[in-house]
Amino acid sequence: MKKLLGLLGLFCLLAVPAGAAEERGSAADAQALVARAIAAYDAEGAAAFAAMTSPSTAFRDRDLYLFVADAENRVVAHGMDSKRVGADLAAQVDAAGTAFGRLMTEQASAEGVWVDYVWLDPITQRQVHKTSWVVRHDGYLFGCGIYKP
Repeated sequence: MKKLLGLLGLFCLLAVPAGAAEERGSAADAQALVARAIAAYDAEGAAAFAAMTSPSTAFRDRDLYLFVADAENRVVAHGMDSKRVGADLAAQVDAAGTAFGRLMTEQASAEGVWVDYVWLDPITQRQVHKTSWVVRHDGYLFGCGIYKP
């Protein structure tokens, strides 16, 4: 039994690529990114959204990126894909059929809430479970998610 457990432990170590943990943002990192984005918005207003969408943005870290939607649920900033700006967040559905965009727009609050769905992981290029921290602030929805491969 000990030998089997030892082999299982070795397999688990080999199955995780070296540096994989460093490539991933944590839940606390996602929450901090949203807080930084809200602070930037409070300081600069809607002009901050362009910086949040820029490819070299300070609002992107490893696999973490910021997204913001306005009161009409239109994406006004997206740190991973600028083509998503203008899209209807509430209409977004994941590969499993979950209307996660509607969940985000309905559940987001000033205190923040986590919303679970499936999304394309930018590191593995596979659909994986993701949870996003979404906060409602001044009529906008600010969010950032973590992947759970």
